[in-house]
Amino acid sequence: MNSLPVSMPLPLANPGEPVRVMAFVQGRDVEKRLAGMGLTLGCELHLLQREGGNLVVAVGNTRLALGHGLAQKILVSPV
Repeated sequence: MNSLPVSMPLPLANPGEPVRVMAFVQGRDVEKRLAGMGLTLGCELHLLQREGGNLVVAVGNTRLALGHGLAQKILVSPV
């Protein structure tokens, strides 16, 4: 039986529920860009708002706005 957590793109997460970043799609450039914003593998975040494809997420006390394309590259799993 597979014990790996189920991962999904960030835009599919339920608003308000905590999720953990499991992977980034498309490699090191995306990972570096997101790390500069405070989004790293294993960090916990909350999806606060989905508005016209764009997302607002909370990472600790920081709020970030992400475009749909970048958010699709963040794979998360429920905490």
